[in-house]
Amino acid sequence: MEIHFLIVCVFLTAMLRKSHGAHFSQQPSDQVIVAGKSVTLPCVVVGYRGVVQWTMDGLALGAERDLPGWSRYSIIGDPALGEHNLHIESVELNDDAIYECQATQAALRSQRARLTVLIPPGEPMIPGSPILNVLLNVAYNLTCLAPVAKPAAEITWYRDGKQLDWAIYSKQLLSDGKSEGAASTLQITPSLQDSGASYACHVKNAALPEGRVRAVTLSVQYPPKVTLSVEPPTISEGGTVTFICSAVSNPEVASYRWAKGGVPLQVSSDSYQVTVDHTFFTAPVSCEVTNSVGSSNVSTAVNVLFGPRLLTEPRPMMVDLGGDTSFFCGWTGNPTPTQFWSKKGSGEVLSNGNTLILNKVTREDGGTYVCKAIVPRIGTMEREVTLTVRGPPVITSDTHFESTLGGKARLECLVETMPTPDRIIWTWDTNTLEDGSWGRFSVETRVTNEEAASFLIIDGAEQSDFQTEFNCSALNEFGEDSIIISLRQQAALPLTLLAIALGSGTLFLFVLVTISVLCCRRPRKNVKDTQILAVDVSGSEPSEKHPSDSEEDLKEPLHTDTESRGTSQTEHSEIPDEPQDPTNGYYKVRGQDDSRPTTVSYPEFSTPPRPLYSTPATLTPLCAAPSLQGPAKVYDYSHRYATTPRHSSERIHMPQGPSHMLLGPGHHQAPYARAFCSYVRPERYDTLETGPTLSRLSYASISTSCDYGRPTQRMQTHV
Repeated sequence: MEIHFLIVCVFLTAMLRKSHGAHFSQQPSDQVIVAGKSVTLPCVVVGYRGVVQWTMDGLALGAERDLPGWSRYSIIGDPALGEHNLHIESVELNDDAIYECQATQAALRSQRARLTVLIPPGEPMIPGSPILNVLLNVAYNLTCLAPVAKPAAEITWYRDGKQLDWAIYSKQLLSDGKSEGAASTLQITPSLQDSGASYACHVKNAALPEGRVRAVTLSVQYPPKVTLSVEPPTISEGGTVTFICSAVSNPEVASYRWAKGGVPLQVSSDSYQVTVDHTFFTAPVSCEVTNSVGSSNVSTAVNVLFGPRLLTEPRPMMVDLGGDTSFFCGWTGNPTPTQFWSKKGSGEVLSNGNTLILNKVTREDGGTYVCKAIVPRIGTMEREVTLTVRGPPVITSDTHFESTLGGKARLECLVETMPTPDRIIWTWDTNTLEDGSWGRFSVETRVTNEEAASFLIIDGAEQSDFQTEFNCSALNEFGEDSIIISLRQQAALPLTLLAIALGSGTLFLFVLVTISVLCCRRPRKNVKDTQILAVDVSGSEPSEKHPSDSEEDLKEPLHTDTESRGTSQTEHSEIPDEPQDPTNGYYKVRGQDDSRPTTVSYPEFSTPPRPLYSTPATLTPLCAAPSLQGPAKVYDYSHRYATTPRHSSERIHMPQGPSHMLLGPGHHQAPYARAFCSYVRPERYDTLETGPTLSRLSYASISTSCDYGRPTQRMQTHV
């Protein structure tokens, strides 16, 4: 260890003796030079005969005089005089660095010298030059770029030689870390006065004090300015008008396009002639003019005089009972139409305008509403729309039905409601039946869009059934309704009497046909003598046991809900009174009334008391007879069925809600009265063989102010 230390000390001592007295007589200094020129950095070492080298940013360039690997670098001067100057040809940006001269064997290092290389700005650039197309009144940014310079170039704007001072200047150091790019943005809004104006940018820096200039000439362009006129401006529907499309543009117009309501028209000129209708008032005509810059579109509508036209169709509404709803009906017309709402069948104006608002809707509010529009002296139009009121069910069935002891009984529960009931339940005594069968009892249900019917069928009616109260309850999401229906006993004739009556009827029919044939051979004046009513061949008098013989029963309308295909009908025609009555006055029960009772029997469910025969009106006549046809008879019962509180055995209306279900007669609440005003005899009867029918006898209102309800009895006439 000591030996090594000794050797180092000896070596250092020899070196110091060799370089004793060596020093720099001239050292490099900082210099600034423009790129492309040559530069020499001085280095003179006196009293030194060793190796001298240069470093650039600490990197040794080499000890040889020609500096291999550095084509533009070399060491020049007389070595004998200690001259070791660094010469650089055509200085570049990469030569911008810190240089140092070193006499390594004498351990001498010169001061550091900074070589700064300046780069003059290149040609400035203005995008779009020399002629720049700009749009009229559209803001535009004029940009002047000086991409590479050191230091960053200064940029100044001029308009027609006048300096502008609102430009925005920015610069950015480039990726080489030495040069910089500069940009200047001048925001302008071209006007017609700027067309042909010259905008110039001047760039300079220390490397190029005189600077460089780039100019651009503006060409202010704009899309066509269109004016669309129509002649004449006001015209009635069906008249002819001419549209004229005028345009001013720079550059010139290239094409014309026309459209009506957005639909292209096959027109390419600057005018359009057409026969107008109401659509020209609501669908404007447009003219689009195009040039190389853009296009402009102008639209106009014709002042066409026309009657009301529907724009917005009113929509049918469905509302819950007690809720609010509204209808909207939009009309157009020229002049503007007068609009109002009313209910169909009523002349009362409910709303003056296109909107009808109904608050706290009741069942009576349901129906059809009319939206009407009037254009004075031109025309009137209207549109109908329906309102459906949803609420608790309403039972409209009769409260009494008839059957014979041991026969098949059929009780009907007809429900009018919206929505249809979720359940229809029959209860009696302690029994409940909703669907299917239980013993002698079965339930059938028929459901349509607006009503439902449930039938309780009793197979073999017993005596106790005629003392039982049958409860029909209908429920939906809004509530329920209930009605008490009773079964009345209908007397049945013995089978022997029925057979005798059938035989007598056959014999009478034969005699009737014979008389009809003879009638055709007799003079016409005796025709009426041969037209007789159906008679009872047995000659028996009406039994006092038949309730149908009473005067009250003759006033009742017939009930057809349980008729079958085998039902016989006896029609009584209005014929002149004859001196001799072949029926012995049997049918003259109500001679002073115009009504003609009809007997209806139900072979499937009960035995008819007597055979029934069809009248001559039901047979094909063998000879000509005066026509006795006429309008259906209308029977007024308003004097009998008033809207008074009903007996506890009649229907009960309960809108409490679906959670409350009536299970027996003991749960009845407030009565609900309803009466009808008149009865129209039907043209035909539906049969039971095709299943229970939901059709009802039609009731025509004789007066506009009548109470509604239903009768408590059925009318029957027994022969």
